[in-house]
Amino acid sequence: MNIKIKLEKLAETKSWIRLYFHDGSGIAGRVVTVGQDFVEIESYGCDDKPDSRNYAKNLVPLNFIKMYTIESSNFAEAERKRLQYLSQIDAPVLEREIENLG
Repeated sequence: MNIKIKLEKLAETKSWIRLYFHDGSGIAGRVVTVGQDFVEIESYGCDDKPDSRNYAKNLVPLNFIKMYTIESSNFAEAERKRLQYLSQIDAPVLEREIENLG
């Protein structure tokens, strides 16, 4: 089966995967969208730079992908960090909106 078809099935369930690239690097994230020649991954940083991790959405060309795996134990922690990060961003915005109303 084609890797694009497999990734499309994972995008339907917003599954967490780990992508491996031909240069030896990789990224872990949740599949958001699969286009004609790219995949959109929502991640919490790259595996090869653990000290500088940050929430990001990445567009990865399909021809860069060597293989992928699904490892739920690692991704549960990544999801927790992602939600914590998003809540930190949303809190100041919500406080400013409340101040503007009052």
